[in-house]
Amino acid sequence: MGGGRVPLIRSGKRQLSSSSLKFVPDSLREAIKKVLINEVTKHPDSEHLGSGKQNGLNGSRHTLETQSNKISEHNFENRYGIDHVLSQEEIDSPLSPIAKDPLINWNLEETPKYSFPSMVSPLSSTTDPFVLSAPDTALLSESIRANLITANHPVLNQAASHFFSSTSKPGKMIRPTMVFLIAQTLNSEIYPAQRRLAEIAEMIHTASLFHDDVIDESDTRRGNPAVHRVFGNKVAILAGDFLLARASRSLSRLRSVVVMETMSIIIDHLVQGEVMQFKHLSRAEFEQKNDESHNYHQETRMEYYLRKNFFKTGSLMAQSCMSTAILGGFSTEIVDACYRYGKHIGLAFQLVDDVLDFEGSEEILGKPPFNDLKAGIATAPVLYAMENDEYRSELEEMMERKFRGDGDVERACNLIENGNGIQLTKDLAQVHAELAIQAIMELPVAEGRENYKDALVHLANKVVDRTR
Repeated sequence: MGGGRVPLIRSGKRQLSSSSLKFVPDSLREAIKKVLINEVTKHPDSEHLGSGKQNGLNGSRHTLETQSNKISEHNFENRYGIDHVLSQEEIDSPLSPIAKDPLINWNLEETPKYSFPSMVSPLSSTTDPFVLSAPDTALLSESIRANLITANHPVLNQAASHFFSSTSKPGKMIRPTMVFLIAQTLNSEIYPAQRRLAEIAEMIHTASLFHDDVIDESDTRRGNPAVHRVFGNKVAILAGDFLLARASRSLSRLRSVVVMETMSIIIDHLVQGEVMQFKHLSRAEFEQKNDESHNYHQETRMEYYLRKNFFKTGSLMAQSCMSTAILGGFSTEIVDACYRYGKHIGLAFQLVDDVLDFEGSEEILGKPPFNDLKAGIATAPVLYAMENDEYRSELEEMMERKFRGDGDVERACNLIENGNGIQLTKDLAQVHAELAIQAIMELPVAEGRENYKDALVHLANKVVDRTR
């Protein structure tokens, strides 16, 4: 030791220096040092590590690093709620087995029964879905505008708030309505997390409208100028992205990793569905796709189309209904029934939209008729008419050129009418509405909330009976 300086040796809060040890014999001083060093560097599980000896610089460094890692993990657990370091298998695996839907069976072989369950009360102010949810949906736009989408830049703020402003014509609010009604049916009240979920669902839907209108080059939406016509394409796309970002941020605050994954799937599906729509497969590409996926279900054009509909419309409704039940703490069976309700309502909703594109007017719909055909999109009425051997070849040729030949739109409308495409589409929409009703009949009802369950049934019927 000589006259050199003795470094500080720390153990907890105690410190021993050269001045405090100068009257202690050298032999005792060395013994104290060894004990203290051993205590500091000892591996917490050293008694289980063979000889239990950790001599030398490498051994001491290893044990110190191990302790440091354990301390870091402990702090991470306490601060962020993660109880262990995730393995690659855990990262790649789904969080929940709920609603593992292969999206194969589209119920195309079924026919509508047009039956109405006798246990459901007739439509009235106490069972009307939109009357019951009106107090909650009335507050939704204001809450979104005030709490969720305030941006620092005035142009972005105005664009993102375009459909949530007090002067804008409101949408149908069907997605928040479904969330509110399911919450009331199951819980007898709407939990704060479920109310926020309804807002998130409407924000995701609105963001998809911003993007759709740019892609489809639509001039109007809900009777108002489309966002990109007011602010330009770039701002409209960025405003849609901003809504999705804020929706994701709000979703994380619900503090349910299962709901976060469930709702995140929606954005994945929206993108896939949009690409499937505007980049529809040619006959050769479709046949090639089926050849290359010979190990999977061989899709017909109608099945491919319905899968696209689920991605664009049904998924948001299905995942929102499912997440409502998850946030209420309900069983897998109830969660799955809510998923099926939302899925079939979504499919019915889009099929009716297909019909309204042929039967509606711009004054009622807020957008011009034959919009899909003019955009080159073959919807369910076209695909049903193609099942007639007499019309298939001609309609396929028009599809290949996206109905842009002279007189294509008018000729396609005639073939659809002659091929009964409109009625067959209505029938399929009714089948899915009835499947939604079957799903809702499986739900338990909170005391005194039977009318909310009845309202969910009436909502399914309103979807197929609507004119806008």
